[in-house]
Amino acid sequence: KEASIALYYLWLIGEVMITNRKGFDRIYDLRERVLPGEFDYSVTESEAEDFFSRKSIAFLGLARESTWRTSLASFIHRDVTREEAKERIERLIEQGIASRVLVEGSKDVYLFLNSDQSHLSDLEAGRIPKSWKPLGPSTEEEVTFLAPLEIVSARGRAKKVFDFEYLWEVYKPVHQRRWGYYTLPILYGDDLVARRDPKLDRKTGTLHILGFWLEDDAPKDEAFASALALGLTRFAKLIHAKKVDVGGVKPVKLRAYLKANIRL
Repeated sequence: KEASIALYYLWLIGEVMITNRKGFDRIYDLRERVLPGEFDYSVTESEAEDFFSRKSIAFLGLARESTWRTSLASFIHRDVTREEAKERIERLIEQGIASRVLVEGSKDVYLFLNSDQSHLSDLEAGRIPKSWKPLGPSTEEEVTFLAPLEIVSARGRAKKVFDFEYLWEVYKPVHQRRWGYYTLPILYGDDLVARRDPKLDRKTGTLHILGFWLEDDAPKDEAFASALALGLTRFAKLIHAKKVDVGGVKPVKLRAYLKANIRL
């Protein structure tokens, strides 16, 4: 629609902002009525690119130096040469903004922001950084379903970080799919322990769990079953499902528990 194109253009140039969504519709409003005054200013192109140089590292947490320029290019929408990337990295290091780090078991050199140094020290010592305290239920109390392009697990990171094989099969022909159309990894505690293939029937408001697969080392106790029931309840409410069909869940004992404990 021409109106959608016009609004999208106004969004691109910063005249309007998206305030919320209703279903798949974006709700726009004037920038000055959405953005707090202290943030309503412009910067130069150079300042913006310096910001995204930092953000491209912050987004990944640990950014592989050899491929960092690809990430930066996607943020600033232009090609970044190897020479420019090298210059930017050295400048970030000279300014004390970033540092290089080696990861045990990897031959790659990674970049991290010096502001994250305390977090890395805590993690190395086996502690959880205080600023990472959950605002709601922890992933031990309630599982989290990771989106297909979630930075934690996408592009092979699930295998490297969790030893969890994951590939988004939405673009694969049906006969080539191993798991399903929209299979999501399940995070419990600090590990990916299972996956499930959900589908929402909008006519009946039913969330169908078409398939569910536990990893070999996944927990099978009541604590996990409870966390899974709470996660499914939150997910169902998020997509406005009226009921949940757990017919695709195995083992049978877990399926029975979910039937009895999912509350909408």
